[in-house]
Amino acid sequence: SSGINAEYGGGIMKSLDHKIATLEAMLSDTAKLNKTLYDMIKAGDWNNDEELSRAEFQKVLQDFKIGDFEAVDDLFTSLDKDRSGTVNFKEFRLFFKAQMRIKLSHLKELKAVKEKARAKANTPADESSSSSDEEPKKKFGLGFKKWKSTRN
Repeated sequence: SSGINAEYGGGIMKSLDHKIATLEAMLSDTAKLNKTLYDMIKAGDWNNDEELSRAEFQKVLQDFKIGDFEAVDDLFTSLDKDRSGTVNFKEFRLFFKAQMRIKLSHLKELKAVKEKARAKANTPADESSSSSDEEPKKKFGLGFKKWKSTRN
């Protein structure tokens, strides 16, 4: 059982490490990130004005499965700093980089919690805490009495 937990937990940690490393790499390579974001905008820029209208912005985020309609609409309004009715590359880039930093922070927090839990799980238990099979039944109320029907 502990081997399964260690293997499963190890897979989660490797996945977290990979996601953290990917985000850190993306944030550290500004030129590559800017090109990726620019390409995202170009893909959704139907009229080739290098800005995203509300509809174009909603479509781009929908394609990346980010948020529902109301959330995307509110986000557009908050990103359109100059109130032009469009989100330009700079506005989109600032938003996206901020979201990446938030995601990176959350992943690092999650990793720390999982590492703490793993360390706690690998700590040897007291001999007094698990001396018999009966103790867990008593501790967690698992000693069931035979159920008797009240029907006649």
